Amino acid sequence: MSMTRIAVYGVGQGLDGRDAAMKATQKALDQLGALRPALGIVFASEEFDLGEVASGMAGLLGETPLWGMSTVRPLAGDREVPRSVVVALVAGGDLKAQAHFWNTFALDSTETARQVMRHFRSDLMLPQAVLLAADGVNGTLAPLCSMLADLPVAVGGGLASGGFSSGKTAVVGRGQAGHSALSTVTLGGRFRLGTGSGHGWRDTGLHATIGKTRDVWVQTIEDRPAVELYVQYFGHEPREWAYPPLNEVVRLYPLGIENNGNLLVRSPLRVEVDGSLRMSAVVPSGSVAHLMLGDPQACLESAEAAVRHALDEIGPARPLIALALVDLAWLQLFNMRSGQIVATIQDTLGSIPVIGGYSLGQIARPAINYAPMIYNQSVTILILASQE
Repeated sequence: MSMTRIAVYGVGQGLDGRDAAMKATQKALDQLGALRPALGIVFASEEFDLGEVASGMAGLLGETPLWGMSTVRPLAGDREVPRSVVVALVAGGDLKAQAHFWNTFALDSTETARQVMRHFRSDLMLPQAVLLAADGVNGTLAPLCSMLADLPVAVGGGLASGGFSSGKTAVVGRGQAGHSALSTVTLGGRFRLGTGSGHGWRDTGLHATIGKTRDVWVQTIEDRPAVELYVQYFGHEPREWAYPPLNEVVRLYPLGIENNGNLLVRSPLRVEVDGSLRMSAVVPSGSVAHLMLGDPQACLESAEAAVRHALDEIGPARPLIALALVDLAWLQLFNMRSGQIVATIQDTLGSIPVIGGYSLGQIARPAINYAPMIYNQSVTILILASQE
């Protein structure tokens, strides 16, 4: 007799995060019946305090490992669900998961990465895959992605976007929640993870050389303040780009960094008052950057391709649920038509349930012999599956 493995989700709305989370969790539990969840996943709207969300979930789920993040807008099925908490539960006695919360992530991303790797290597459970959720504004996943190159497992995840405007984005790990943190889940047993990523941004043909950089800040381009690139092609005074609405519009025009014959898309999170660009990932000094422009139709086609790639990666394993991490720039690009994004993803997935949210970056491993990549302007599809 085969082991029952199932994934379900619930959507909750309420006066506060605890109330909304309890409603969403209870809806999911009702669908599980007598089955016990092996993993809980949450995408919570930024209107709710993520600590209250985690508390509401833990009150019903006990010691079940939890993983997730805040987002400007959660996704569920074929629609967006603003001002809500979306909770997915995955059940199966031979599906194993362990969650951990790292609150030193923003303080020292490199040391946190070392601690995470020591934890992974000392774990008695042989990991089949790793899920990552990180603060999207504070800290960087680059050191951890580099160190994960030596761990031959599937990797996927994203950077939280909820609270982006205030500079604090939060994640959930185990029973804890907070900003400036990293949440990790190792998946073992019969779990399998398939990933696929794609973007719909095109090269405008305009390019320039990156000058001075400091960590995730690009200070100059062609020996001028970095903001001058946008002033040159779009107008307005440099100081205007440091404030809304231009400070938000800049994300629609990312930089494509020349990388082994390809363009690696890197997004400005904002323009600083000194004219530098605060990027969501490091951009090397001396690299050639191309100004990119979004194409909605190309985005939808890339979402379909990402789903197909994730399905190909799980091979004969049975898909349980899909997680969709969609870059926040897509919400800006599609504007009133943003519902097309998740509808396209669900249509391509068919009967496989999907939840997710908008993110400030996406994580996926392009191949087992490559280090996990930090993507911008992309959609990343993570399919949790069970090996029969």
